[in-house]
Amino acid sequence: MKQLLLLLFSITMISCSSQKKALQETLQASFETWVAGVRGGGSGINFYVELKTPLSKDIELKKVIFRGYETTFEKIDALHFIARIKTEGNQQKFDGDDSQIYTSPKNALTLAENEAMLLFSEKGKEINVKMKQVTEKPMLEYPSAKPKF
Repeated sequence: MKQLLLLLFSITMISCSSQKKALQETLQASFETWVAGVRGGGSGINFYVELKTPLSKDIELKKVIFRGYETTFEKIDALHFIARIKTEGNQQKFDGDDSQIYTSPKNALTLAENEAMLLFSEKGKEINVKMKQVTEKPMLEYPSAKPKF
């Protein structure tokens, strides 16, 4: 009986780790920071996930944890997802009024500067995939106004 339980546990662990590895190999993650061109216009990070093949119908990409922030993904198409992280920089602030500061929620998980944790859902079960090297794209600097000619 113990051997049967050990065998079942081993198969479960192997399938979970192989599933995480398969997910890691089918996706590529990158990010770019941005700052609004007007004072108080905000700043943030756009986090992108590009898949080589579409996810199966049982698996859904839910959230990302990156640089201490946790936010949900928006599906662009079957192969592209984006998570928009709002950061503290360039926020409109008034003396004694913190209600104007809007940021993405924080997460206590500690990761390296270019590491991210992707949270997937498969049939109600959560799967965490750690991305060790997230590629940085050049920063977006939005202009304050259209050029006048």
